[in-house]
Amino acid sequence: MTNLGKKLSFFENIAKTLTRAAFLVAVFTLFASFLGMIRDRMLASYFGAGAELDAYYAAFRIPDFFYNTILVGLTSSAFLPVLTGYLHKPEKKKVLKTEKRKTEKSELFSFPQEAQEFINSLVSILTLGLFAITSLLWIATPFITHWITPGFTPEQQSTTASLTRVMLLSPVFLSFSGMLGNVLNIRRFFFFYSLAPVVYNMGSIFAILFLVPAMGIMGLAWGIILGALAHFSIQFFPAVSMGFKAGWQWKPYHPGVLKVFRMMLPRSIHLGLLQSNLVVVTLLASTLPVGSLAVFNFANNLQSLPLGIFGASFAIAAFPALSILAAKKKVREFREEFANIMCQILFFIIPLSVILIILRAQVVRLILGSGKFDWEDTILTFNVLGILAISLFAQSLNLLFIRAFFAVHDTVTPLKSGIIGVIVNVFVGAAAVKYWQYFSPFWEDDVYLQGMKSPIIGLALAYSFSQIAMFIFLFVGLYDYLKGIDTILIKRSLGKIALATITSGGIVQLVKWAWGAAIPLSTLPAVAGQIAVSGLIGVAIYLFICKILKSRELTSLYNECPKILRRKKIIPE
Repeated sequence: MTNLGKKLSFFENIAKTLTRAAFLVAVFTLFASFLGMIRDRMLASYFGAGAELDAYYAAFRIPDFFYNTILVGLTSSAFLPVLTGYLHKPEKKKVLKTEKRKTEKSELFSFPQEAQEFINSLVSILTLGLFAITSLLWIATPFITHWITPGFTPEQQSTTASLTRVMLLSPVFLSFSGMLGNVLNIRRFFFFYSLAPVVYNMGSIFAILFLVPAMGIMGLAWGIILGALAHFSIQFFPAVSMGFKAGWQWKPYHPGVLKVFRMMLPRSIHLGLLQSNLVVVTLLASTLPVGSLAVFNFANNLQSLPLGIFGASFAIAAFPALSILAAKKKVREFREEFANIMCQILFFIIPLSVILIILRAQVVRLILGSGKFDWEDTILTFNVLGILAISLFAQSLNLLFIRAFFAVHDTVTPLKSGIIGVIVNVFVGAAAVKYWQYFSPFWEDDVYLQGMKSPIIGLALAYSFSQIAMFIFLFVGLYDYLKGIDTILIKRSLGKIALATITSGGIVQLVKWAWGAAIPLSTLPAVAGQIAVSGLIGVAIYLFICKILKSRELTSLYNECPKILRRKKIIPE
């Protein structure tokens, strides 16, 4: 291993256990989310919720659909379990033991020949496929853009198409970056994987500061490309330093490659259906008043903060462990690991969802309320945020449930859940656009609820309903895999979490009212103080009640925190 690899050894020691690995991912996700909030504040201040940002957010649909539908399914969901199988074959371990000069570290970062051939073949196919599909999409962009934004003006559609063509470079870098990230994850090396989203957001901030003044809205598109390139580079060099390499090897019928394509097909369809939810939102929102799509995306980004920190981080950290346990057919351990991580996610996400709903107006004012982002935009955004936050528990657990199915090589059940989600989203969303106006009289008497008159609220409700419908279907589908799990223990954990959340939520509401009555909320520091004091008191009450109730999740958190920086081997037994 090179000197760089030795210097990085400190960070690999952080991720010995799943909780510590999730903690590492969560810390960097928090930092990336913080940068994302700075980016959104700058966007809101510079552009406001208007036509330009509507075009910018609509421009993500084609690149995101391409990346998530084809490339995520190939480079992440299917690639990791197949590679895990190669690395944990008993015969491969015996071969490594005969190489007497290799240390335990070098064994950790080496790849058996069969695994290396699999990687080379997949990279070769991916390279050609990316070139071909990106070229076709570049040509078809104006036609697709016209179809997914029927309510935009011709000028908006032209701007959206130009932005999209630039952003098509982003999936190229992110696809290879996703493959590198999974190679690092499979070795429990989460540091640079977690750092990648941070540098990605830095690209957008750099663009707002330096490119937008000179290039206008097009500068944002080039900022996305800079961020994607940084996302790839930050993982490429550590992977190379640990012995990872990929060369040209054209073996399209390699068993591992064929298995990846078999596994990715249902997964890709499932991801395509998930992206279809956002396409539906974009299509319907384009027919609503200018700024509706920007408002939805601002609110969605805000609710993604707890989703990314606690939902995605635990699910990402759990996936390699669940894949290994499934590959070794350790059924009981798989069930226990899944149940523990599910309760840990809910331990964090349920109280945070309640606090976010209670303080949603203050959060939007603090993060987005500046420049061209006016009070009307603020009211509309925090009402959308409240609707989306209702389904945070479902969104978080869906990330874990889907990865659990992938770990046992079941890609059909997530596909079915995606179909259900799209159906719910399409029908409820279309009904909301058409009939939401009839609910307007109910909102006219309250200044904070006047934003509820906009049909974009109905689209947010449709999106939340679709996530909850997917959650129910996935939960039922997991029943066969989780037979024998200790349901009593889970029910006790959920009961303690619910009791602590209800109590702390009530306290947060009381403190928010008291602060607002005592201190005028006309300045940014006053709003920030209301959020900080109310939120911190709520969190403190929640943790205190959980301690009294002897919450397993809180005990696990206390036990793991002192161990975060301890140096231990990370080779899983």
